[in-house]
Amino acid sequence: MNTLSRLYLGSEPTQVQVNDDRLLVTLADGHTIAIPLQLVGQLGQDVSLPAEAQVLILRQPPQIDHVHVTDSALNVYLKDGRLLSCPLAWFPRLLHGTPAERNHYELSGDDNVIHWPELDEDIELIRLFEGGRSVESESSLRHWLLSRQSQARTQVAAG
Repeated sequence: MNTLSRLYLGSEPTQVQVNDDRLLVTLADGHTIAIPLQLVGQLGQDVSLPAEAQVLILRQPPQIDHVHVTDSALNVYLKDGRLLSCPLAWFPRLLHGTPAERNHYELSGDDNVIHWPELDEDIELIRLFEGGRSVESESSLRHWLLSRQSQARTQVAAG
């Protein structure tokens, strides 16, 4: 194992075994980390991981403190002081939203999900850690954009 293994796990892994519904990783310092097999199973989905892929085990799940969206980035400030910043282009609904819509959000879950009511967008914090872009299909986005345009025309005609 390399230095990053020690950084993430705290010590070199010495043994790995399966016990019931958990993967047990024994470390050189005597500690054992139990990882639910359900999580490990998600790693084995249809997409193969590159050789340089690494697993990060977090002792405390991160929580969102607040969010700020600019014209080019989604900035998520965590309660522990870290900042995650992602290109706004990764999230088309945010990209097409007005500044007011982008910065009107609600936190849910254990402060790990961001919801934008006017944009009907939800982003989980874990998705940002994974470097994940929006998974919305092109046809769904196109339908949403058309309904926004229709609502805007209705509001202009009524106003």
